[in-house]
Amino acid sequence: MSYYTRSRVSSAVYSPLIENGYEITNDDEGGPRRSTRADYETAIAATEYGKFHYWLLLACGWANAADAVEILCVSFLLPSAECDLLLTSTDKGILSAIVFLGMMIGGYLWGGLGDSLGRRGVLMVSMTVNAIFGMLSSLAMTFPTFLVLRFLSGLGIGGSIPVTWSYYAEFQPKAKRGAMLSFLAAFWMVGNLVVAGLAWAIIPLTFEYESANFQFNSWRLFTLLCGIPSLSVAITLIFFPESPRYLLSQGDEEGALEVFRRIYASNTGRPVSQYPFTNLELDDDMLSTVSHHSEKLFRRIKRICHRVGSQSKLAFGPAVRRSMILMIIINFAIQFGYYGLWLWFPELFNRLQVYYEDHNVTVSVCEVVDFKPNTTGQDPFEHCKDAAPPDNQVFINAFIVAIAPLPANIWTIFHMDKLGRKFFLVFSMIGSGLAAFLIWLVRSSAGNLALSCIFGAVSTMGFNALDCLGAELFPTNVRSTAMSITLAAARLGAILGNIIFGVFVDVACAIPILLVATLLMFGGLLGLWLPNTTKEPLL
Repeated sequence: MSYYTRSRVSSAVYSPLIENGYEITNDDEGGPRRSTRADYETAIAATEYGKFHYWLLLACGWANAADAVEILCVSFLLPSAECDLLLTSTDKGILSAIVFLGMMIGGYLWGGLGDSLGRRGVLMVSMTVNAIFGMLSSLAMTFPTFLVLRFLSGLGIGGSIPVTWSYYAEFQPKAKRGAMLSFLAAFWMVGNLVVAGLAWAIIPLTFEYESANFQFNSWRLFTLLCGIPSLSVAITLIFFPESPRYLLSQGDEEGALEVFRRIYASNTGRPVSQYPFTNLELDDDMLSTVSHHSEKLFRRIKRICHRVGSQSKLAFGPAVRRSMILMIIINFAIQFGYYGLWLWFPELFNRLQVYYEDHNVTVSVCEVVDFKPNTTGQDPFEHCKDAAPPDNQVFINAFIVAIAPLPANIWTIFHMDKLGRKFFLVFSMIGSGLAAFLIWLVRSSAGNLALSCIFGAVSTMGFNALDCLGAELFPTNVRSTAMSITLAAARLGAILGNIIFGVFVDVACAIPILLVATLLMFGGLLGLWLPNTTKEPLL
């Protein structure tokens, strides 16, 4: 084992033995004494689990929820923005997809910077970028301007997601990591509920301010308010420390110890001086970066730029290549399926509601998606002349679908470490694929709502398992980069899912729905070949 420093306390050490995670030595007088050196897992466990970790869960959980709000808000504004921005179904697909294009590019860039410059600072900047451009998009008067601003917001979201998970996971002891990562994942549902509730409260309002070149109405207010959670996260993170594992990987042993002492004091109420360790061991993957700790700024920037690119090669190294390839395919499949269908639920609910107002028959989704009331068929926006805000039932249905994953989240929290990540991933993707297939067949509004709830609930378990796997499969020095690469594949899946749905929804709706079902089940079967990370120490 390689050590960064020797213990400062002992001047004579003989024949060490290991007991209960501590190093037992003989002091100068021949009596046994506890050494003050520990590896990372022992050091984080010694801080105990308490107030600091719960506050961190709220901060990182709210970051996860804020990302959900920004991603999902587009799906709620589509029915209302259609007439103001003159959106065709293809435009709607592109608008839903552009956020994921920004996330794909931003995730790779921010993830590399998170490994090089630190988790917390990069997370704060990416959340701020997300908030600013998301809020500015509420003022866009044309579709191209709105599209560009949503893309720039996506750049921020793409950085915050992988860095949030790396940052949070590195504070968790291995005994609790699976359950606590599941708690963190559950905040995505909180974001679902926030955005659905906000849409329900704001979008049906009928107020409007309009001048010659400017318009502001309810869906624009909704878009503006959706940026506030991201901004609040950026401010909150000022009060939290940098990841101690990142500090240790940069050779800053004293900085990592200061963080451990702060966590220990917060959790136990005892003085920082009572934290039992004064030295830390460096893992082998940390040692390679220690020599760069005192570099000059220009050389450091040059090395960081080179490292952002070279880390992609490390992420495909022999030790993790198989896992990386499997994770890329699985991430692509689950997000093509989930977002390809999920982001269209409010639009589909709205079309079903409009159809049932004029017809008293039961039909499948694909039989009503191209229905437009009171039109001659010459002008696709003819219905906008007398358009009213979407019916309240549309938002009630969306809110029900948003809360449906609650039981699944609770189950994964308490059983993720018992049943394992692979169980939940495989079960979820195959189950959600079957639910998507049945959505194509069902012929009633209530049946569509029930299957949409099942689809969302079962999908949640897969995302929770995949989040745990993504944080645990890769070593510290490439963790954010590796997660960013797999998430880039996921974003590509979401982009293609939304575009394909937008292109085909009005002409051959069976194609995207059956493609979603097939890819989800295929990805679930591939999950059987992933390694087990349950209760294993972080690499």
